[in-house]
Parts: sequence; C-alpha cells; structure tokens
Amino acid sequence: MGVRFGKDRERAGLYAENRHFQGTEGDVGVVSSGGVALRFTPVDRATLGYDLFVLAFVILFWRKIPSAGTHLLFNLSVVGVVFLMRRLRGGPLSRFLRSGYPLILFTFFYYQTGLLNRILVPEFLDPLFLSADRGIFGEFPGILLRQMLRGRFWSEFFHFFYSSYYIVIPLTAVGIFLRERGRFEEYMFQVSLLFYICYAIYIFLPVEGPLHLRALSFDGGGFFERLVDFLYAKGENPGAAFPSSHVAVALLVAWWSRRVGRAFSCVVTLCSLFLSVATVYCMFHYAVDVFAGVFLAVAYVVAVGKLRGEDKGDDEENGEKNPPRL
Repeated sequence: MGVRFGKDRERAGLYAENRHFQGTEGDVGVVSSGGVALRFTPVDRATLGYDLFVLAFVILFWRKIPSAGTHLLFNLSVVGVVFLMRRLRGGPLSRFLRSGYPLILFTFFYYQTGLLNRILVPEFLDPLFLSADRGIFGEFPGILLRQMLRGRFWSEFFHFFYSSYYIVIPLTAVGIFLRERGRFEEYMFQVSLLFYICYAIYIFLPVEGPLHLRALSFDGGGFFERLVDFLYAKGENPGAAFPSSHVAVALLVAWWSRRVGRAFSCVVTLCSLFLSVATVYCMFHYAVDVFAGVFLAVAYVVAVGKLRGEDKGDDEENGEKNPPRL
C-alpha cells in the first residue's frame, strides 16, 4: 500500500480540537503540549526517517566520527525544522515551504554524507569503479568524450548542463506548485525519498569519482567551468558518486516536468539527458555511476506506478470515486 495523497494536503498544518488529532489516513500526528495537533505529511516522514537514521548512525559510531557533536546538533535541528514547518501558516509562500523545505536541506544532507562515508569503509572504492569503466569501454569514457569533443565550446556546453541540475529541481517544484498545487507534495515526497535513498547508500559506499582525471583535463577556464568548480568546492564533499543522484533525480524531475507544460518538459528533459552525459564528460562520475543512476530512476518510477495502481485498486474496492494519488 502506498502513501496516500489528496487535495486536503494543501490544508496540512495545525489542527486543534479537544487535544486530539483529527487526521486523515496516511498522516501521522502528535499533540503538542499546548494542545495543538501537528500532522506529519509524507514529506515530513521521509525527512524525519532519513534524519533519524543518520542520527542513530552518529550515536552508534560516536567515537569514530570527527566532530560528532556537530552532526548531532545538525540532525536534531532538522527535527526542529520539521516541527516548525508544521506550525507554519500564511499565504502561498508558507504553503510552498511547508512541503518544499527539503529543497534547502538537500545540500546539507548531501554534504554530511561526505563527512560520514569513510567511517565504516575507510578508503574510497574508486579503483573498482574505474576498472569497471575500463573493462566496458577500454578507457574511462570521460577521456574518450574529451578526445572527440575538444575545445572551450564543448567544455562550456557540458559544464552548463551539469550546472543546470541546481536549477531544474527547484524550478520544476515552483512550476508544479503553480500549475498543479494538489500534486506539489507528491512531487516533493518522491524527489526527497529518492535523494534520501542515494544519501544512505553514499554513507556505506564511498566513491569519490574521477576527480584526479578532471584535474589533469580541465584548466579552470570558461565561465561555466569556473561556476561548477565553485559550486563543487562550496557545496559538495567527495565520496557521493555511486549511484549518481544527479542522474537519478534529474530523470525523475524530467518525468514530473510534463505536468508543468510541454515546452517546459522538453527543456527539462533535454537538460537531464545532457546532464547525464556531462557528469562523465566533466569527470565527476564514472559511467557506471550514470548507469546505476538511470537504473535507480527507472526502478523508482516503476515502483511508484505500481504503488499507485495498488492504491487505486484498493480505493475502488472501498467504493471511493476519487482515489487519492501516491
């Protein structure tokens, strides 16, 4: 049985009636000390689930983790953010933030994985992944792509599409919020859960990516190349390459973008496809990272569709005329 959504999710927030939670199926609620019932949405539960998983990891391996207290403080603060979002009331911006707040958390969660990913596996596993690429292609395909597509134009071309990743996810979120507000929470839940799956994998499977080859192949010239270097230096931490969350999430977002409009969907889909190539051309990922990202995205969409079908069938059996979506 999948997670149930409906138009009433737009009214998710604060509920108070005789100190009891009057929720709908699919929501989890708690009653605050002031008698206010807080309804946790699927986005909240996915975020809390991942955050508490990391919190448990930090506590379990406390002595092995540098600055473990900082991690503890961060993950506890995320719990506070989730509770704060449930109390948020107001206009369209507040409604957007109530489900869209993970868009801000993704960067911090992602960075944290790079601080935790060598606690259990002390060394990066890159030799295995580089060998896999060479076994398939005869050489790391990033080098082959650079040989075929030389020059500043192609470098800027692919670095532009690599950087588009940071735009298409929130832009699609805004588009869905404006065009199909009743589906916005569903979009955020699916994107959030896919990110959290990738992040959990990174903690146990540290793969840095072919950054040493990038340093030998690019000179830091060109606006978009410098922009990507800046974003990587400020917002990323090595060790989160397999599977490629860039590819997996970008493809999921492309799948969702059709709900915003045909022209928008074409642009986002092209960005996602070129981004998938750019991850290898720009030498941030091995090809096997991309393959894994594509597989994960497809499997995820298929699983979502199956759960939707199960929900629809169950709702029809129960006589519901307008079954909620996954």
